[in-house]
Amino acid sequence: MRKSSIWAILLTVFFVGASIYTLLPTFSLYMKNADEQRRIINEDPQYRKRIINLGLDLQGGMRLVLEVQRNKDNQNDDDLLDRAYTIVENRINGLGLTEPNIQKQGRDRLIVELPGLTDEKIAKEVLGSTAQLKFHVLRTSAELEGAVRVIDKALKNEFVAKIDSVSSDTQADEDSSQTQEQKLAQKLFSGSDAQTPSDSASAEQGETESGVEKFSDYLVSYRGDVAVREKDKPAVAAILERPDVIAALKAGGFSSSKFLWEPKATTDKGSKVRYYSLYLVKSEAAMSGENIESAREEMSSDQMRASSPVVSLVFNNKGAREFEKVTARNVGERLAIVLDDFVYSAPTINERISMGRAQISGSFTLEEAKALAVVLQAGALPAPVEIVEERVIGPSLGYDSIEKASWATLIGMILISAFMILRYKASGVVAIVGVVLNILFVLGIMAGLAATLTLPGIAGIILLIGMAVDANVLIFERVREELSNGKAPITAVEAGYSRAFRAIFDANITTVFVALILYNIGSGPVRGFALTMTIGILVSLYTALTFTKTVFRVATASGKVKRLSI
Repeated sequence: MRKSSIWAILLTVFFVGASIYTLLPTFSLYMKNADEQRRIINEDPQYRKRIINLGLDLQGGMRLVLEVQRNKDNQNDDDLLDRAYTIVENRINGLGLTEPNIQKQGRDRLIVELPGLTDEKIAKEVLGSTAQLKFHVLRTSAELEGAVRVIDKALKNEFVAKIDSVSSDTQADEDSSQTQEQKLAQKLFSGSDAQTPSDSASAEQGETESGVEKFSDYLVSYRGDVAVREKDKPAVAAILERPDVIAALKAGGFSSSKFLWEPKATTDKGSKVRYYSLYLVKSEAAMSGENIESAREEMSSDQMRASSPVVSLVFNNKGAREFEKVTARNVGERLAIVLDDFVYSAPTINERISMGRAQISGSFTLEEAKALAVVLQAGALPAPVEIVEERVIGPSLGYDSIEKASWATLIGMILISAFMILRYKASGVVAIVGVVLNILFVLGIMAGLAATLTLPGIAGIILLIGMAVDANVLIFERVREELSNGKAPITAVEAGYSRAFRAIFDANITTVFVALILYNIGSGPVRGFALTMTIGILVSLYTALTFTKTVFRVATASGKVKRLSI
């Protein structure tokens, strides 16, 4: 047996094993009912990155067309749709759906697809209101530590007992000073088990002695802020929404504070772990963003930060006066830029800022700085967004589509198998095995890429069945010609594959080019079809030109085969 054949066999076995491995999470999820699927995704947000996600047409959900309502002030604003896009994208991401899709259409419209969401009320509440940009002052590190201890004690059911013992000594209200809050925290949580967020960063996530998990165990120090691992965010969010925790924070002097997340997780370059920063801010905004006149990204002129991207803000006259007062009162503090209750940036106020100009610096890439500028501009120029068209696709319709597509695939496989076996006998069986492997590899790659499968994507897979055997038909006909010329089976196989290679390769590569163009300029279902076709064609080249050829080589290697069943 040739050395190349051994490598081809090992490679095929590896591909089969890898495909089955990547598909296991997908089959494990979709074998469960819808409620169980949602529970698994909510508990582990990373799970959706290991499976084939279903598109709107298969999973069910909503398709909305949103129109930005222009007025005389923004009639000629070419960036208005981009800012609306940023706001809507942010809100959609907050819904926690699988593979939502948003596209721009024309000058004023957005097409939004929300797989898995069928509640029209939620969609209208989330997407129909105007964005709110505000500036909040961050609480100090000491106050954050006190709030974390409050939550830990609340989870251990120790808060109520201790609050009674100090309530007669301490009086606090929502407008109490920072010193009062710190004194209260010290009185309540001066025990030996007190732990700061920085201490908990190195502690293993676990449970307290009473068997209740500690809030502080979820917190880590990341880029100078308190953060939470992406996989732990649902648990942390659930704790912060608990009524007993909310009551404990209020009783502990933190009723005028609230926890806010950053909008997207960031990946640590060293560990590759993804984190969400968590901020404790004053509930009452220091000022709103309605008076921002412009915001744009640029490169810093500061010699200490040369070539670093920053975001420059310009306020109108009213905003300039308000911003000057805010910065004068909070020198040395951090000011959080909050859009729709997400903290996009929290720069430190180094000095009183007058003249209505400010600069936000941080660890930005140019793209991140541009995105932040768009967010700020969006808050400065809010534009109502109206839902002009909506369509709800029920899960039963998606299930019906999957069922019919499955039957179409099965019938197609049966008919093609019957033709190949009748026409090419045992060689036809080899070709059918190649087609099965083709489908397996395509699905395995899609699972590995966490791709989205749509109804057109399933149509692409069905089409691939015919395209995959087409290559084998060309090869087998060439092999037949060589056999009719009196050549030995092993020689006929090599000559047949060699003669058919150029035609097969040229035809498939040109199709790949077309599929790539469709993927780049298309959207939604068109991209799903193009992706499936691209992967399928590349895989079919392997199964047709390598797998089946290896089978024939192994069968004819001994030289004892006098006649091929073809």
